[in-house]
Amino acid sequence: MSAALQIALFVATVAIALFVLVLIPLSILLYRRATVFSRQLEELNMELKGLVQDSRTMVQNITAATIRVNGQLDELESIVGVIRRWSERANHVVDEVGTTFEASFRKANQSTRSIFQAWGFIMRLAGEMPWRTNHKDGANEETHK
Repeated sequence: MSAALQIALFVATVAIALFVLVLIPLSILLYRRATVFSRQLEELNMELKGLVQDSRTMVQNITAATIRVNGQLDELESIVGVIRRWSERANHVVDEVGTTFEASFRKANQSTRSIFQAWGFIMRLAGEMPWRTNHKDGANEETHK
């Protein structure tokens, strides 16, 4: 058994030596890869921190701009409300003035028509009187001759 034990010990020793010879370079390679990966993660972390900071700044700027725009929209709404009230008042005044002038214009138009009708009537009477008297005088002269 000693020969079998010696062979077994020899094979075990060779296996351990081969395992160590393979394990050491693999460990070094794994360490290098882990180091490179760690650096890349740190760079990515730094870039992400910059992006996060830029994003926060952008969100703050957008928030400030939104607040200003909302304030301006509120002012614009109040201005539109004032203009709407002024427009309604102006429409009311125009309606009242229109109604007043329309009634006055109708009365003036009727009065003017009445005056022209009366004037026409007077002119017809004045125009017919001398003609009739001349006509009667002419008829009287013929009968007197």
